Amino acid sequence: MEAIRRADVAALEPMLAEEFVLVGPARQLTREELIGAAGNGAYTIEEFGYDEIEVELYGDTAMLSSRYHQTARFGERDVSRVYFVTDIWVRRDTRWQLVRRHATLAED
Repeated sequence: MEAIRRADVAALEPMLAEEFVLVGPARQLTREELIGAAGNGAYTIEEFGYDEIEVELYGDTAMLSSRYHQTARFGERDVSRVYFVTDIWVRRDTRWQLVRRHATLAED
């Protein structure tokens, strides 16, 4: 999220696996769509943070569950909310890559 906040595509690209997909309340985004939105300013994050992070490691796969909040815009839409997020990371060679993110609106 820090790479997106900084619009740092060079930092974001190696973190996201080729098959990456983000499924959120509004829509589904592919790797290319998320990188494009970060790079062209369509996804702008003013502030963000993670709370209540839990990590479960299964060999070369990790699942992270968290409560995430952001002050942000995606295009014309205000996406400043609190979300429950589940991330699936896979270790490939010597680095971890995010393959899937699922975000659901938190109810408070």
